[in-house]
Amino acid sequence: MWFNILPGAIIISTCVGLPGFGLWWLHYLVLGNHYRRTLDSRWDRHIYQRDLRLNGDPYKLTGLETIDD
Repeated sequence: MWFNILPGAIIISTCVGLPGFGLWWLHYLVLGNHYRRTLDSRWDRHIYQRDLRLNGDPYKLTGLETIDD
């Protein structure tokens, strides 16, 4: 019957989905947010370092009011 496929489908979908969901929480515990910031390109690394220098936290979104005159 068609319901014989359900245990295998549940096991496979759990094995595929669990690592992604686990990384979502791991990034929250380590970085303080659920999404990691990619530093693949030179521009992304530059912006990351700029935000770290200006705000002290590259993941916190702030505006111009945090930059000293």
